[in-house]
Amino acid sequence: MIQRKNKYAGYIYNSDSQPTTRLEYYVDQDEEYEDMDLITSANKDDELQGDDSHDDLEGDDNHDDLEDSDTELAQDKLHFPESEKAIEISNTKKRGPTMLHLVHTRRVDEREIIICNEFGQPVGPVTKEKDVVGKFSRFLGTIARNNNYAPLIHTSWKKVPNKDKIWEYVLKKYDVPNAAKTWVLKTIGHAYKVHKSADFTQLLRMWNNKDVANRSLRAKENRMSQKNMHTAGPKSFARIREEMRNDDPNKELPDLCKMFERTRKRTEGRAYLDTYDDTASKIEQMKNYKPSEDGNASVDPFRVVMNKEHHGYVRLYGRGVTKTMMKKMDGVEEKYMLPGGLMESFKASMEVEKTEMKKEIEEDYQKKKAELEAMQIKLKNVLEKLPIEVVQDLDL
Repeated sequence: MIQRKNKYAGYIYNSDSQPTTRLEYYVDQDEEYEDMDLITSANKDDELQGDDSHDDLEGDDNHDDLEDSDTELAQDKLHFPESEKAIEISNTKKRGPTMLHLVHTRRVDEREIIICNEFGQPVGPVTKEKDVVGKFSRFLGTIARNNNYAPLIHTSWKKVPNKDKIWEYVLKKYDVPNAAKTWVLKTIGHAYKVHKSADFTQLLRMWNNKDVANRSLRAKENRMSQKNMHTAGPKSFARIREEMRNDDPNKELPDLCKMFERTRKRTEGRAYLDTYDDTASKIEQMKNYKPSEDGNASVDPFRVVMNKEHHGYVRLYGRGVTKTMMKKMDGVEEKYMLPGGLMESFKASMEVEKTEMKKEIEEDYQKKKAELEAMQIKLKNVLEKLPIEVVQDLDL
């Protein structure tokens, strides 16, 4: 029996395209060890895309006879010779699938009306300038390719759940009579079958490509050779570093030794793939490291114990940090970066507050000025009523 491993689904397939074993992966992913090749498609441009024949399904209502033909097609694909033209990787760029972004972003008040015949089948409106019903049919094809509504994990369209939600989504984009619900769901179901067949054909092409197989083998070997895997889970090293800085009394960033120890902690009672002996030994070496008298005291023990950095990234700093970035940041004051839009918003709010403050100060000044003038007028009126001798005695 020939067995083939599907890395993405975690199954092993036999020659009859039936999953025989479910593989449970329990692997700690290490951000700083990223030197293995990622498995990608053999050719990003080769996506079985062609024209819109898979989308425009309005004239094809023979859905009941397609289940067996799809199964036979999938089984035939597993027994093709490597030299067969059907599996050759083409370098020709092809037009991508219909996306209809304008329809999917349409508001409810922008919906177009669909007219149906007495059988609930869309027939219009269709004019020389605009084929609304044709675009509607292609729109249903995009839903069949949407993993949120029709995930490929189901063996048939009948087992796809939440079809009422699909119908509700269709009604948000088009004004369709309720009598067309059966036709709409059957059309999406047929497009779903076609999409599954095309997707599986592409997967078979990838499996049959020697370059992909070699990359997969190298990636597997690299993955198995990794040691001292981190146990930080999904939390990024950047977040852990920031947490350790906030916990430090002096608000200083942790050194690499502390980061290594923190990200390699083991939870008691939990099973791990590798032993902790080598990691514990390296942590002990870092703690006991003493630079030689003629050596550089600024050298981090982590770099001495763990040897040189790998190409393309810096360990214990997380994804995206390179040696070039570290050199540029050497000696530069640490600072936080905010989105440009947030900074512009902050500046605008500061200008508004500044304007309002000036306005309040001006209003307060005018108010006090008016009060002072009123007091002066009142005092003048009082003085005018007093005898001249009294005024002279007051020396005013």
